[in-house]
Amino acid sequence: MRRNYGLVGFMLIVLILVPSFAQAHSASTFNVIIKQNDLQPMATQIEYNDSIMWYNADSRENVTQRIVFDADGDGLYNGSEDWDSGEIYQDCPPPSNNSSSNCQESFTVWFNGTWGIGEYNYQSISSDGDVQNGTIVVIEHVEENTGPAVGSTFGSFDDDDTELSDDSEDDNMKQIFLFVGMVSAIGSIVLIVLLIRR
Repeated sequence: MRRNYGLVGFMLIVLILVPSFAQAHSASTFNVIIKQNDLQPMATQIEYNDSIMWYNADSRENVTQRIVFDADGDGLYNGSEDWDSGEIYQDCPPPSNNSSSNCQESFTVWFNGTWGIGEYNYQSISSDGDVQNGTIVVIEHVEENTGPAVGSTFGSFDDDDTELSDDSEDDNMKQIFLFVGMVSAIGSIVLIVLLIRR
């Protein structure tokens, strides 16, 4: 029983400490929903290293979708920089002897490496011949600037103190959150120690 308390305590400590190692920005996945005669959204702007995932939500029976991009403009989707999702189903049937194991309900493209910054005009082609056009714009990843703004001065004061007071209010809130977080962490550690002693 005592061993279980130790494991619980270890897990709580890990849960407290792990969020502090989170990065300021990580890659995100954006969804595009394929409906009958519609892409939602039709145009998407993302940052480099993000991805797009297309889902088939076309509720027509026996209609599949296909996402294609013709990078080399040859009318085929077999180039090294082309996309061809293959058939995307709304619902894959349960596996059986007659069903294909290649059934997929979504298609994902990561915009890093081969597909980088730029504009991608793609098509969603349904098995009944409907074609929808979509656009993805990939921009450079912009890091948040945590330093002082260009042109900032230190030690001089202007008549306009509104920006200074906003910054000091933000700093005060950060300090309050930091204090609350530290108190919570200490309280959790004390609780863990009490649980282990029991």
